Amino acid sequence: MPVRERAVESSPSTSATVVAAAAAAAATVTAEAAAAATAAAVSRAATAATASPSISTTSESNDLRTLFDAPSTMRGGYGRRRDLHYGGIGGHYGAKPATPATTAAAIASAASDTAGLFQYPTLKTPETFLESVNAAIARGYLLVERIAHAPERGEQEMKKVIKLFDRLSDVLCKVIDAAELVRCLHPDPAWRQSAETVYEELFSWMNTLNTDPRLYSVLKRVVDTPAIERGLSAAERQVALVFLRDFEKSGIHLSDAKRADFVRISDKIVGLGRDFIQRTTTPGAGPAHIMVSPPSRLQGLSPTYIQRITRTNKMGEQTAAVPTTGWEAQMVLKHVEDEGVRRAMYVASMAEDKSKVAILDDLLRSRYELAQLVGMESYGDMFLVDKMVKDTENVAAFMTALYKSQMPAVSAEVELLRKAKEVHTKDKDAKLQAWDRDFYARMVSARTNTQDHGDPINAYFSVGTTMDGLSKLFSRLYGIRFVAGALQPGEVWHEDVQRLDVIDEREGLIGTIYCDLYAREGKQMNAAHYTVRCARRVDDDDEVNDVAAGMQLRDGVELAMADPGVTIQGKPGRYQLPLAVLSCGFSRPSGSNSPTLLSWVEVETLFHEMGHAMHSMIGRTDYHNVSGTRCPIDFVEIPSILMEHFLADPTVLGLFATHYKTGAPLPAGLLTANEANRSTFRALELHSQMTMAILDQLYYSSMVGKSNFNSTGVMEYLQNKLGVVPSVPGTAWQTGFGHLYGYGAGYYSYIFGKTVTGQIWDQIFRASPTSREAGERLREHVLKWGGGKDPWACLGGLLEDERLCKGDKEAMRIVGDWGTARSSRV
Repeated sequence: MPVRERAVESSPSTSATVVAAAAAAAATVTAEAAAAATAAAVSRAATAATASPSISTTSESNDLRTLFDAPSTMRGGYGRRRDLHYGGIGGHYGAKPATPATTAAAIASAASDTAGLFQYPTLKTPETFLESVNAAIARGYLLVERIAHAPERGEQEMKKVIKLFDRLSDVLCKVIDAAELVRCLHPDPAWRQSAETVYEELFSWMNTLNTDPRLYSVLKRVVDTPAIERGLSAAERQVALVFLRDFEKSGIHLSDAKRADFVRISDKIVGLGRDFIQRTTTPGAGPAHIMVSPPSRLQGLSPTYIQRITRTNKMGEQTAAVPTTGWEAQMVLKHVEDEGVRRAMYVASMAEDKSKVAILDDLLRSRYELAQLVGMESYGDMFLVDKMVKDTENVAAFMTALYKSQMPAVSAEVELLRKAKEVHTKDKDAKLQAWDRDFYARMVSARTNTQDHGDPINAYFSVGTTMDGLSKLFSRLYGIRFVAGALQPGEVWHEDVQRLDVIDEREGLIGTIYCDLYAREGKQMNAAHYTVRCARRVDDDDEVNDVAAGMQLRDGVELAMADPGVTIQGKPGRYQLPLAVLSCGFSRPSGSNSPTLLSWVEVETLFHEMGHAMHSMIGRTDYHNVSGTRCPIDFVEIPSILMEHFLADPTVLGLFATHYKTGAPLPAGLLTANEANRSTFRALELHSQMTMAILDQLYYSSMVGKSNFNSTGVMEYLQNKLGVVPSVPGTAWQTGFGHLYGYGAGYYSYIFGKTVTGQIWDQIFRASPTSREAGERLREHVLKWGGGKDPWACLGGLLEDERLCKGDKEAMRIVGDWGTARSSRV
C-alpha cells in the first residue's frame, strides 16, 4: 500500500508588530554571529558547487526549472502535444470536457489514441480500469492455486513459493495502488467512481486471501523445511516473514466463521476510513460565517477584504460575514486584534459535528473489535507487533521520557506567549486560550522582521528552482539526477502533472516520479507520496507454469501480465522499475513569467515527500513486497524526515536557493532571520505533535472497549491534562485529525523519526552535508534495502552501534536518550 498523506501545518505569519517585551526573553544568539556563520556556509557551498560540479548538466537544470516554473513553454517538447488526452474520456489539455452526448464510437476512438495512465493499457478509460480487476483476479487465482498445490509438485516448486507469493502481491497491488491514487487525484468523477469500485473489490479479495489457511500452511512449510530454508537469501526470509505476519495478524488460526468476520470487519473499516477522511475537510456543525458588527472589530485584516465582506442593512448598520473555513478562518485567528472575534471564530470552526464524531468512534470501535477477534488486547497492540517499537509499552515509555524532557522548553515558550498577551492586553492576569496561540505566536515571531531583508524568503524558492536543487543534492549524495521526461497521450490525469525520469550515473534509468504539485478542485490537498508500482525482478517469474496441466481457462478471460522489465547496468536479470507520484497543494503558476513561489513550510514539504520518493527509487529489491517504502511505518519516515535536515543546512541551500528574477543567492541575513523565526516555538510545535501522538495511542488502546467511550471526552481529558491551553467546550478538533485512519496507532512514528534522524544528521552529515561518502553510506545501509532487512540492523550498521541491531528495549532506550538529550538543547 502507498505511504499515506502527511498533513502540513502552516507556519506562523511574521507580519505583525513586534511585542518587544515578550520577544526579548526568547533571544538566544546575536543576529550578527548567526549571520556570519551562515554567510560562511553559503560561501563554502558556492565554492563546492564550482569545484565539484553536479552530474546534472546546465541544460537539464534549465529544463527542470522551466518544466515547473513555465510549463506552457515546454508543451510540444519531450513528446508532449497540446491536444493530448488526460486519461481517456473527458477531453484534452486546454479543451472543454466531453459532453454527455459523446458517442460510444467517439469514446472508443479517444481511448485508442491514448497510452493509458502511467502508460498502462488497462488504464485508458474508467471502463478498462474496471476490467483490469478481472484480469488481476484471474492471474491471482492461478497463483493461489499454484501455491496451494506446490507441495504436490515437489521441492523445486516449493522453492518458488516465496516468489509466487510476491508475484501475487504485485499483481493485486499494481491495480489497488493505482486505484488509491486515482480516487484521490483524478479530476473526472467517472474515473474516481471506477477507482472506488476497484479498490473495494480488490481490497476485500486481498483480505480473503490473508485468511486462506491453504496459503499459510504452504508458506509455513517452506520456512520450516530445513533443506529449503537453508537455501533462502536474507531477502527471501524477510519476504516470507512479512507474509507470515500478515496471515497471523489476519487471524489465520481462527475458525472459518471468525475468519469471515475478519474480512467483514476489515471491509467495514475501509468504508469508515474513506468517510472519515472525506469529512476531515468538510464544514462542521458550526455556522458557515461569523457575523461581526461593527466591521472595525476585524482590525488586523486587510481593509479591502473587510470592505468586500461587509453589508449594510436598511438601518445603516454594517455587519461583516467571515467564512469559518479555509484561509479566512486562519487569517482571523492569526491577525484579528479583538479576542472576542477570535474566540467566536475558533468555536465556530472547531464546533463538534456529531455525525463526524460518530464515524470516528465507529472506526475506533471497529478496529478494536478486529483486534479482539485475533486475540489482541487493543488495535495498538495488533498494529505495532511488526514495527520497530514492537509494542504499546515501548511507545508509552518513549513518549513519556520525551514529554518530560520537553516540558521546561515548552513552559518557557508558553510563558513567552502569555507575556505577549499580558503586554498586548495590559492585563497582568491574562491567561492563554486556544484562540490566542496563533495570534501571539505571529506577534512574537515578528521580531525577526525588524531588519529589512528585501524580498521575502519565498522569492528564492520557485518550484522549478527547488526541484532543480533536489536534483543537484541527489547528484552529490548518490550520483542520481532528475531529467524532464517525455509524456505520451493519456499518460497523466491532469495537465499540471509533470514526469521526472530518475537517472543513476552507474545504472541508468532507475524509475519515474510523477509530480502533481498544484491545488485544484476535487483533489485531496494533503501532501502525499504514492507508490503506484514497486520494483522487483521479473525475468524469473516462470509465468508459463502458472496454468497447470489440464487446467482450462474460461473463454474470453484475460490474465494480468507481468511488466517485461528492463536491464539494469551492472545487475543480472530484468527488473520492473518503480513508479511514484508526489502530490501537493501549491498555488499554480499564473504565467510563464510568474512561477509559483513556495513558503519555507512548502519547500520543507517537498523535500520530505521527495525523501519518500527517493527511498522508492533506490530501494529496488528483487521482491515487490519489501521494495522501497514497503517497510515498517516507524522506519519509512526516517529517509523523508532526514531530508528536512538537508533543507535547513546553509551549504545545501547554497546549491540552489536563488532569486526567481535576478538569480541572486539567498541572503545570509534573511536565512538567519528565517531560522530564528522557525526556532522560536520549536518546543511547542513538538509538544503539539506529541499530544496528537498520545491521543492516537489512547484512541487505539483497550479503553475503546468501554461502554462509555467517546472520542471527544478522551480528547478533552488529554487537552486539559497535557495541553498548553484548556479544551474549549463544544469543540472537537479530533475529527479533523485525518492521520487517525492512515496512521492509526502509528502517529508516534513522526516523532520517533525526528529523534532518529537528528542522530543520523549529527553523526553522518552535519560536518559535510553534500558528501558522496556520507550519501553512499546512507544508501548502502538504509535506502537500498527497502523493507528487505531488519530496520534496527540497518540503523545499527549506519551508526556503527551493535547495540541497536538487536532492536530490544536497550535499543529503544538508546533512541529515547537521543531524544531527551536533544530536548535539553531546544
